[in-house]
Amino acid sequence: MASRKVPAVVGAMLVTVALGAACSRGGTPVPEQTGAEQTGAEASRTAVPDTTTPAPSDDEQVRDTVMAFQQAYNTQNWDAYLELMCPAWRAQYTGPIMDATKRTRADQGLTTVSVTGVQIVGDEATATLDAQNELLGRKTLDFKLVREDGWRVCMPSGVQ
Repeated sequence: MASRKVPAVVGAMLVTVALGAACSRGGTPVPEQTGAEQTGAEASRTAVPDTTTPAPSDDEQVRDTVMAFQQAYNTQNWDAYLELMCPAWRAQYTGPIMDATKRTRADQGLTTVSVTGVQIVGDEATATLDAQNELLGRKTLDFKLVREDGWRVCMPSGVQ
């Protein structure tokens, strides 16, 4: 009986050693799996910052701002919409003007845009948009943006 246990124990040890060696190849320790999810604090201690992703370019930031602005308008997220405006333009969006903007959005429906070009000079940018609206059809717009605590949309100009 003892003679059958020895091969079984040796076999179990070999499997354990082989699995341990296979898991440790690559030189990077693997965190122990406990079955419980990590808390936010534990995750932040074990997270390695990603230093390989470069910061978005000004062009990308302008495009992202325009798309976020349009998304806020379409979803009627008026707080986000106002936050994405330059302060000079935002100051005008009170009372009747904001009410008119809300009615216009409700009456005209969704608008989809694509940014077809961006020109940046210092802290000012112009984003050219191809805009398609459910009620108004297709238009080309130029949005003016300024860099004020991030890129902010100012009064659109040049509707074509």
